[in-house]
Amino acid sequence: MPDQPDLPALSDDDLRETLDLMATAVASMSDRIDDLTAVADKQIKVATEARIAAFAARDQTNPKKYGDLLGQTLDSHLGATADAMTEIVRRLGVQTDKTIGALAKSEDDRSKAYREVFEREQKVDHLKSRLPWFGLGALVVALVLTVTLPRFLASNASTCAVLGASWTTTTTGVDACVFYQR
Repeated sequence: MPDQPDLPALSDDDLRETLDLMATAVASMSDRIDDLTAVADKQIKVATEARIAAFAARDQTNPKKYGDLLGQTLDSHLGATADAMTEIVRRLGVQTDKTIGALAKSEDDRSKAYREVFEREQKVDHLKSRLPWFGLGALVVALVLTVTLPRFLASNASTCAVLGASWTTTTTGVDACVFYQR
C-alpha cells in the first residue's frame, strides 16, 4: 500500500498558480530570513561589543591592575616633580641652617655690642667719679709748674735766650737769667 493518498490531478493553470504561490511564499520567506539574518548579525555585533566592554570593564575594575596603572602614571608624571620638590626642600633646609647661623651670629654680635656699651658706660661713670680728683690734680700741677717752670727754664743759657732774657754772672759768681726793663 502506498503511503500517499490518491489525489485528483491538477490542471496546468492550477499547477502554475500553485507554483507561483509557492515561489511567492519562498521569496517572502527568503526576505524574512534575510531580515532575521541582519537582526542576528546586529545581535552578534552588539553581543561582541558588550563582551569586549565587559572585559574592558573587568580590567579597569581590577584593583591590582588599576593600582599598577595609576602608580605608573604617577611615577611618570610626578616623579620629576617630586624630585624637584625634594631638591627644593633640601635647599630650604640648607638656607634655614644658614639663616639660623646668621641669626645666632647676629645675636652674639648684639650681645657683644651691648656688653661693650655697658663697659664703656661703666668706664665713663668711673671717670666721672674721679673727675674732681683729676681737676684738683691738674690745678696742683699747674701751680707747681707756675712756680718751678720759670726757674727750670732760667737755669740754662739757651732756654734763657728763648724766654727773651739775658744770661749773666752776678758779682758773687753765680750765673743767672735776668730780665731787663727797657
